[in-house]
Amino acid sequence: GLQAALTGPLASVHIWLNYGTLDCIRFMNERGSPEDVHIESTWYDSRGEPGRTVSAHRRFKEEGVQVEVSFIDTSVEPILSSLQRDEIPMIMTGGSSELMVTKPVQWVFCACWPWALYAVHMLNYLKQTWTEERPLRVGLMGIDYPPSYDLDKAVRKYAPRFGMEYIGGAFPSMFGTLDTSTEWLRLAREKPDWIVLMSFGQTQTVQVKDGARLEIMKKGIKLMAAYPMAQKQIDIAGKRDCEGWLIMRHMPSLAEIRDLPIGKDIMEAAKRYRGVAELTDDAYLLGWTGGQIAVGGIRLATEQVGVENLSGAAVRNALASMKDYDATSGIMPPVTMSDTWPIYAPWEMVYKVHDGKILPYSEGPIEFPYDLVDPEDWERFRLVPPGKS
Repeated sequence: GLQAALTGPLASVHIWLNYGTLDCIRFMNERGSPEDVHIESTWYDSRGEPGRTVSAHRRFKEEGVQVEVSFIDTSVEPILSSLQRDEIPMIMTGGSSELMVTKPVQWVFCACWPWALYAVHMLNYLKQTWTEERPLRVGLMGIDYPPSYDLDKAVRKYAPRFGMEYIGGAFPSMFGTLDTSTEWLRLAREKPDWIVLMSFGQTQTVQVKDGARLEIMKKGIKLMAAYPMAQKQIDIAGKRDCEGWLIMRHMPSLAEIRDLPIGKDIMEAAKRYRGVAELTDDAYLLGWTGGQIAVGGIRLATEQVGVENLSGAAVRNALASMKDYDATSGIMPPVTMSDTWPIYAPWEMVYKVHDGKILPYSEGPIEFPYDLVDPEDWERFRLVPPGKS
């Protein structure tokens, strides 16, 4: 069951994510599996709205859905208790939050770590690129949205440990923002070396274009987007205004996917199912991997308990028992998950926007600084990294 956003203010960001998940399941059904399991998909346009999310979950339960997929926390957090009660696991293709933690076992499996821990990864990367003796100064351009405040709180906590100075953040409205000049100028006045962007959709487009108009980069300030910047946003904002941006994310670029065997299948699926001559929205890839994880969980559960005993609980157990499982056909590294590590893509790459395209910038995935995270933060999210105890 897909908690979709095909209409409404989030549609411009999420529509190709949704297409990717639905097309992945359709493609994998057509290709078949050794278990000969046909997987039915259904969707509801919940639009990331809590009320519609509750309605979608009720519908999915009545239809016998055994796993749900979502792309935004507002389609997960409102139904968390219902997921546990109804024993339906959730695949969340973005970052997790403290509100998604369930006990005694996990029912939400996320692509990447919570934003509070993402901050540690980001700060560690910026520190490694810094060569001056004075402290690096960093600011945050977010939106009025809980994950932005999680990131803000974590940067305040961890920046001093990296020898950095945090100049603060700016958080314009998530919807309906038409100008962010005041926020940019306020941050620039504090003379940061880096400003990190954590936003998406229409507001992100406004922020990027305003940053270019105010010539923020020409002031010697480097800009990096944290995860949500995708090719579609660059196409909308314009390649000139996006030139030189860095992006840290767990989603591969279109340039990389074309070199993989599965890449040809993905391109062909987009052409066949969506009627496009060429896939140009890399959010489709993130949606595709969400579908792969869901299908992988169902197929693994079938191997473990048999088709006749398949249930949401069985799929949850299968997801929590994945070990070096090639769920994404090489798009991402093999997946290992458990109740203390419900994260299927715990890696980040840094990309750079050049001539309107997102291209690899770092030499492979960046190692996460597990030892730099406070034990209390691991405990807060009930996380124990693989290989740790």
